[in-house]
Amino acid sequence: MATTSCDVAIVGAGLGGCFLALLLGRRGRRVVVIEQGPSIPSAGADFLKPPGLRVLARHGLANLVERHGLRRDIIRYYHDGEPIKECRFPDGGFLIRPYKELVELIYASCAMEGVEFWFDADIDDIAVGDDRVEELTLSDGRRLRADVVIGADGTKSAVRQALGIEQVTMPYERLLMRVATVPLTASVAQLNRLYFSSDGWLAYLYPLNRDQARVFVGLPPEDDKEIFQDGIPALIDELKKFVTDSSDAFNALQPAKWQLIKVSSLRVSAYHKGNAVLLGSAAFACHPMTGMGMSYTLHDAEILADVISAAGGDAELLDRLLYARYEPRRHAHRQLIDYGDALAATFRDRDAYLAAFRPDLHVYGVAAAPAELPVLQLT
Repeated sequence: MATTSCDVAIVGAGLGGCFLALLLGRRGRRVVVIEQGPSIPSAGADFLKPPGLRVLARHGLANLVERHGLRRDIIRYYHDGEPIKECRFPDGGFLIRPYKELVELIYASCAMEGVEFWFDADIDDIAVGDDRVEELTLSDGRRLRADVVIGADGTKSAVRQALGIEQVTMPYERLLMRVATVPLTASVAQLNRLYFSSDGWLAYLYPLNRDQARVFVGLPPEDDKEIFQDGIPALIDELKKFVTDSSDAFNALQPAKWQLIKVSSLRVSAYHKGNAVLLGSAAFACHPMTGMGMSYTLHDAEILADVISAAGGDAELLDRLLYARYEPRRHAHRQLIDYGDALAATFRDRDAYLAAFRPDLHVYGVAAAPAELPVLQLT
């Protein structure tokens, strides 16, 4: 079978992969995106915080993405049923848009820029020589050669494994997460509410659109097996102990189907080797309590598009630019991962959680000076 050549091969058609493909396609690069699934992945967060929205606005995508999305500007936090904090988001707040819808919008824009997508494309081999990816071989025999290879293929990245880049994965062993999509109720439509309990439970309820809501429940592993074996009444009994202002949602949980989500943090020793680069959750993963994962990935893709375009096919220049402009992102990611670790470790304890909460990172995604911090209302 003949070998296909392109400027950039992107492994993974999630948010980071599709957005980078769009930016490079707009700059005239020939891009091939390889996705092992039959279509755009559906699993991902539903939030775009201000940093991510600003990235999309810089590339003329803000109106497209915000259409049919929900804008919110407050999240209220509770501990053992009592409100302890309101976090306000300035400048129009944040956007709720189902992950699959968001990625499909960007994917559709890629078609206008000549980006080629290969779905149902399992990678059989990644040939690496002199610290660079020379060729990708798919299970159907197709071969792909690219000047630059992007591993945007998740926490189990095949590109990262082929490069031999070390990773450290830290599961949040004291907290299992389950998620369900349920009918929207009045309290959830009114306000995003995140509840914690001193028993190690959490519940986050927020609207997904005008008809549906998303409910996340986190609980200790020893409780998970018992609760979900006994059924929804046992779950509701536990939620009633600390979920106070969202009681109208309890009936909506009766027919819900709960999906188990394993949550871990991920750190890697390098973000690139030679012509191969890691993006998104192939490079880092933080606790979802931060709400910043997608926004950081969009900014990372923007930086990569600039670097790849500036290198113009020059391998040595590409390497230097990646060291100078992309590898430093590890500092910002490390700060966010540490912050997520702190939130996950303290939410049982009201005072410890309030002390760990960083409004600068939570709202802006950067460490801000005290005078620049958004105002938090504390009860």
